Amino acid sequence: MARSGQVPIRPFGYGSGHLWEQAMLPWATSDGLLVNLGNTAPLLARRQIVVIHDCGWASVPDAYSARFRATYRVMQTGLIARRSRIVTVSEFARGEIIRHLGARPEQVSVIPEGGEHVRAVAADATVLAANDLVPGRYVLVVGNLVAHKNLRVLAKLGEALEARGMVLAIAGARRDGIFLQQGGADMPRAARYLGRVSDGALRALYEHAACFVFPSRYEGFGLPAVEAMACACPVVASDIPVLREVCGEAALFADAFSQNDFVRQVMRLLDEDGLAGRLREAGAARLLRYNWAEASTAMANVIQAALHAVPTHVRRPPSMEPST
Repeated sequence: MARSGQVPIRPFGYGSGHLWEQAMLPWATSDGLLVNLGNTAPLLARRQIVVIHDCGWASVPDAYSARFRATYRVMQTGLIARRSRIVTVSEFARGEIIRHLGARPEQVSVIPEGGEHVRAVAADATVLAANDLVPGRYVLVVGNLVAHKNLRVLAKLGEALEARGMVLAIAGARRDGIFLQQGGADMPRAARYLGRVSDGALRALYEHAACFVFPSRYEGFGLPAVEAMACACPVVASDIPVLREVCGEAALFADAFSQNDFVRQVMRLLDEDGLAGRLREAGAARLLRYNWAEASTAMANVIQAALHAVPTHVRRPPSMEPST
């Protein structure tokens, strides 16, 4: 039997993607508890936990393809109707799931994500020289070109930084098919697009940036902001409910639809004595509530509670016995 670390891997059935998930997976787990970590799950499974990170398809439909929105609407509303246990990553996301999917409040648990994973790999500072970046002389953005990441609001910031001899550095890859891209005409032109970078390079970019800017207009949690805090990088974030919840006093906030406000807050951070240091200290304190050890303990508690619930047995057809 194949293994991934300490976890055995058991092949089962045939097919792939959502077809395999919906047709094969319920029978593979019919006698146990199924834990789904990626937003969807088989509608026919009787005992399962589903992690839903957000309801972006409903709240920012312009960022997603019509096919994706239709698929997630059917799957996620179906899971709620079948009383699957839901876990999400913020109180904001919990409210979204209740509002858009009709979940009962007691059906949804909140387990925040962690940020210390970014420090688990060695920093690869060669990414700076490879992209002609000088420590402390660039502002970092991490995000792809999809619409809700809102990179276009940073156009004036790129110009303001260029006037100071600094760089707006944008790390991230395109995401075609699922997401709808932002148009190129109004994207920041005074910016350096780094493309996809390795985990080690990302850590180095956070650690050597003057600050991290997070302009997204929708998130379920906002993991990059927590990663930046873990790397002692001051944060300027969109003033949206979930980032207020996650960042608290450890960030400066700018109107998600105002280019001038992002310029104002970043320039304030660069110019005001002691502000960057205070944000670093606040970020370190804030990070104490976001770690994967506590998240895994909380998830284990949800799993134990589900295991003690009365199971509903599903008979497996003989033709779907597991492969050996």
